[in-house]
Amino acid sequence: MKRAILITGFNNWGKTTHIYSMFGRSRFYMGSTYSIPGVNGQFTVESHSNDDFGEDRFVEAVKDRIAQSPPVEKDIFCAFCPTREDDNDSRRILQGKPFSGFDEIHLLLLKYKWDFHAELRIQDIRNYLSPVANVQFFVVDADASQTTDASRRQARESQIVSYLKRLYP
Repeated sequence: MKRAILITGFNNWGKTTHIYSMFGRSRFYMGSTYSIPGVNGQFTVESHSNDDFGEDRFVEAVKDRIAQSPPVEKDIFCAFCPTREDDNDSRRILQGKPFSGFDEIHLLLLKYKWDFHAELRIQDIRNYLSPVANVQFFVVDADASQTTDASRRQARESQIVSYLKRLYP
């Protein structure tokens, strides 16, 4: 089973911060895989998203990471933005290579921006991305009642790790 785990939100939503924190590092080398403590899985990691790189460069970065990852470790964990622009369309990204080659694509939707100044329109994203046959949605919202940045980060990451433990028993 080949899986893509995509931590999903818009620009400055906290995606990369969570990746750095959960993996305990801020650099991810080509050809290497990484684990999250407590999760029984190895991941090729791309901490930049399509809102950082744009669609074409993001797709190429993910393809390069996958091509250089060890042969038995093809799951990827990356940041992802649910964009709809003509030149950066999240649905087109997920329906094309390399994502179309994954058995499952798990979108971990960060419901709230880190500072609560914005909220994902979850149903709109589900509707837009539902034509992608192998996509699954998981809403990360455990931070809703937290009041400090640290407690919000911890609540989100605990919820994400709990979800991943079910995927990787």
